[in-house]
Amino acid sequence: MSFDRLGLSPDLLRAVAAQGYTVPTPVQAEAIPIVLAGRDLLAGAQTGTGKTAAFVLPLLQRLATTPIRVPAPTSRGPATHGRGTGNGRGPIRTLILTPTRELCLQVEESVRTYSSQRPVRSVPIYGGVGFDPQVRALRGGPAVVVATPGRLLDHVTQRTIDLSTVEILVLDEADRMLDMGFIRDIRKIL
Repeated sequence: MSFDRLGLSPDLLRAVAAQGYTVPTPVQAEAIPIVLAGRDLLAGAQTGTGKTAAFVLPLLQRLATTPIRVPAPTSRGPATHGRGTGNGRGPIRTLILTPTRELCLQVEESVRTYSSQRPVRSVPIYGGVGFDPQVRALRGGPAVVVATPGRLLDHVTQRTIDLSTVEILVLDEADRMLDMGFIRDIRKIL
């Protein structure tokens, strides 16, 4: 099977080809159609099997092919920052949680790589670095936020991010996040 049989758009197929990939891995061949159909997915595979592309590719396609939903107003009111489309003009539509800064950066790089053929903005949010540059990046209106739970909660607490428009949630390495004690943070985020 080739990537073009999975139902990915031509721009995503070009981005995949630019990375030198021609045949999906088993986890990609199984996961991509499920995510494209908008269904929930729990996948497990060894390191190096293409799990990141298995969720990044279909979520990028879903962002391009599904209209932006407008959330109902809440009693808490809107956040003061972080509103935007993803291309600088709208809401955050996808949230990817990762257990570590390194994985956060790696996943966000994959989002940028595979969205090279389309205007999708992404922002990595993680601790150990300045808060204000992340606030400025969020004000730019990313469609995709890749974050570690602790720093994301800092932004939620400071009201510098609005998660009310998130349509797609990915818990990357969820087992590791639980092992690291992030269950309370994840519950607060959800």
